[in-house]
Amino acid sequence: MKKLLKYTSCTLVILFFTSFLVSKTYKANLSFANSFFSSNVLSKEIDKEELKEVIETIYNERCKVFINSDLESLTKFYDTSKNHGKWSLDQEVRRVKYLKTWACQRDIEFTNINSKVILKRASSNKSNIRLGLKEIYTFEYIYKNEENPTKNKFGIGVDHTVSLINQNNEWIISNDWYTDCFHDALKAYSGEMKKIDLSKVEKLEIPKIEKDMNFNYNGKYNRIKAIEYANKYSGAFIDDDNTDYKYNKKYKNYAGLGGDCTNFASQVLGDKDAGGIPADYTWFPHSSKKEGVLVGSKAWVNADAFKNYILYSGKGQLIKKGTFKELSSSTDKHPNGAFEKLELGDLICYVKGGKTDHFAVVTGWDSRGYPLINSHTTDRYNVPWDLGWGDKDISFYFIHIRK
Repeated sequence: MKKLLKYTSCTLVILFFTSFLVSKTYKANLSFANSFFSSNVLSKEIDKEELKEVIETIYNERCKVFINSDLESLTKFYDTSKNHGKWSLDQEVRRVKYLKTWACQRDIEFTNINSKVILKRASSNKSNIRLGLKEIYTFEYIYKNEENPTKNKFGIGVDHTVSLINQNNEWIISNDWYTDCFHDALKAYSGEMKKIDLSKVEKLEIPKIEKDMNFNYNGKYNRIKAIEYANKYSGAFIDDDNTDYKYNKKYKNYAGLGGDCTNFASQVLGDKDAGGIPADYTWFPHSSKKEGVLVGSKAWVNADAFKNYILYSGKGQLIKKGTFKELSSSTDKHPNGAFEKLELGDLICYVKGGKTDHFAVVTGWDSRGYPLINSHTTDRYNVPWDLGWGDKDISFYFIHIRK
């Protein structure tokens, strides 16, 4: 992934007055959040269980708004007397509006959304408590037009740096910076507390794709093991009660250094316990004595270099590139859209403003054959492939792994 994070000491004190600049605020503070939550040290003076319960309660109440659309109910969780609290509330309102629109376009109904918190760090001063944590979302949804709807489920892991203040004996959020999985889709939405009107939303015509779930893959690329690895180390593996939601510790984590998505995709393809595609002199991880972990070559960790390597080395074949509409439309070559050509362990490359920005691995399909993906930064497990990528300057590459 191209470097999204800019380390600058002035970021947190710049005043933003429009929703566009609110969005930029969140983006600029991701590096701060990534560095803060990396430590698991908890202050002995702070009751971490109480704090975990407080923030988890707030986040779960917030999750309810994704379903009931009661935007006004969000205000009680934020200190809106200060700009940071206003910006944090504004972000949540726009996230709700986006998710409701995205679901309406696809005739999807979210039936349950909940959140649990892994508290990693806590500190306090006279005015607030600051937490570094990971929030694990579980989203459940159905397709409304199905006669006997099948429940679909996906997970998202979001890293937060959040500050709480006590106001009238209630803990509320004074600011909340996080790696937002919806960030690149929010420009079209405002933080106004208006009733969400979906009556004019244009429904998408996405054909149902029947996928054969009896996989029998042969070849050097072990797609089954690749998916098992992608699930285990996704950082959001909600279907495993014993998961610790952590990455593979033998590899360097690039989350605070521009993003870990390409490093993760390379692991899924090349790790001996995953896809097992042999490394070469261009695409490889190597041991760093200084860091004590495996670090990647440029083609292993850089999104644009990885895309070029996969396509020009012959390891990958371009199925199709284009906008969402172009990839989902029926053509003579792809009657059900280019989606139908994706296989387990294939790649989706996300391009923003003409620049390679992100990579994800295809890990399955939902009840209508809609492709699901896993990725890092933000952590995704079996997430609908385009969720969070709704801006006008976004395009995609569907890449089939040929090995």
